[in-house]
Amino acid sequence: MFKKIMVASDGSSTSLEAARIAGAMARSYSAALTVATVAYFPRVYASDVSSDMREGYLDDWKRVLEDTVEAVKAAGAEPEAKLLREEEPAKALLNEAERGGYDLLVVGRTGAGSPGSKMMGGVSRKLAEGAGCSVLLVR
Repeated sequence: MFKKIMVASDGSSTSLEAARIAGAMARSYSAALTVATVAYFPRVYASDVSSDMREGYLDDWKRVLEDTVEAVKAAGAEPEAKLLREEEPAKALLNEAERGGYDLLVVGRTGAGSPGSKMMGGVSRKLAEGAGCSVLLVR
């Protein structure tokens, strides 16, 4: 059914659960699996942060990626890892999903991205609405 799966992670508990589910699905379908994390740094802070702070911030995102890869491996899959550093998270993930020709995008839904939203966060909503492939939202 699915040949290429991408799981998006921000390090939250729901994104790590999404990674475990994506790992199990990849194993079941013998699908290729990619773990993607977006090292996003809001432009509003760009002039206020030193290069040392930026490197520390990037190290934090690398740890998120490593933790997510470990969650996938615990589910029995061997993923490719991608640290995206190009744009706002939803846009970067949608671009990667299109470039990579994924059949399924798996993402945790925390609600953190949309203040007052009871349904889903801003990034997960944008992915569900904008992806050209199937999207699995994990609570």
